[in-house]
Amino acid sequence: MKVMGEAIAGTENKRDCIVKVKPGEGEVKIVSKTAELFEEHIKEMINKRLEEIEIEADVEVIENGALDYVILARLESAVAKAIRDEVPDKKIRRGKTSKDRVRRSRLYVPGNNPRFINSVAVYGCDCTILDLEDSVPMENKQDARYLVKNALKTMDFGNAETWVRINKEMAREDIRQIAYGSPHGICIPKVESKEDVEVIEKILDEAGVDCHLMPIIETAKGIANAREIASSSEKIVALAFGAEDYTRDVGCKRTWEALFYPRCEILIAAKSAGIQALDTVYPHIEDEDGLIEETKRIAEIGFDGKGAIYPAQIEIIHKCFAPDEKEVEEAKKIIEAIEEAKKKGEGTAVYNGRMIDLPVEKKARRILKLAELYK
Repeated sequence: MKVMGEAIAGTENKRDCIVKVKPGEGEVKIVSKTAELFEEHIKEMINKRLEEIEIEADVEVIENGALDYVILARLESAVAKAIRDEVPDKKIRRGKTSKDRVRRSRLYVPGNNPRFINSVAVYGCDCTILDLEDSVPMENKQDARYLVKNALKTMDFGNAETWVRINKEMAREDIRQIAYGSPHGICIPKVESKEDVEVIEKILDEAGVDCHLMPIIETAKGIANAREIASSSEKIVALAFGAEDYTRDVGCKRTWEALFYPRCEILIAAKSAGIQALDTVYPHIEDEDGLIEETKRIAEIGFDGKGAIYPAQIEIIHKCFAPDEKEVEEAKKIIEAIEEAKKKGEGTAVYNGRMIDLPVEKKARRILKLAELYK
């Protein structure tokens, strides 16, 4: 692969760096406040990566506290621009998560901001969503792809499930790169039909990616087709609601009353397809009372989780989904009745004078699963 000209990737922000690549014989220059400590390490890392991808070029790194994966991501993005092609990598292995895994919270993290990505493991969210879509300006999309890919390959996300929200219009470019990081799932924005999901499935197959899918419904057309969307793929584990784009699409205000109908459509579509229903984010980061009220309401009507755009929202969301002692005790007794019936060889169980059917059993087991998280 030949370097066609000079290219730049990255930012001057803290925990980031700027990498410049241009035709040359392999000179690597490091500009950093900590150059005396890390210059040789950074040079060795860059030379190794250039050798792996068989590129000869001059490289300058203007570093501002960037971790190794950030420097490599910026290098790869700059090289990709310079050679006008994608930079290949080795795919990591990552175990799959269960379809019914608890997903109370999902934190959206800007995919081109290393400072936010670096600290995400400490927040305790159920799902970390590295965002390539709304939070990334168009001119930074490529840089973000390489940063997200390298973060997936390198970073410890704790117990969180790792997801990537792709760009619907640039799905192939996004997926081809993040495939190397093997995320647990892909969030598909602005899904309006089953065909939207089928297109993404085909791209995933081409890239050799086997992961969960989460369509995000954000338009009137998406709401109208929610049930066909929910059942359009075996890879779908949840439907998510995007209220901000929905309100713009239909011209309504962001009130409980205005969003009640689309929420119900998403809820019924998800539950009838045997998947989870996940609510939209709450945009007012300083309004804890509003977040509590909205989260309790959506939990009461049957939603399984809610989006977050600020780390402090996560614990609040989790508390709103916590079952109370009365619910836990009743769930225990229902499961005890089921187990006792099995021991006796009886096909059905009875609790409090009523038959226990499958939906009642599933609800009881879900309550006990949630209760385990709060011990």
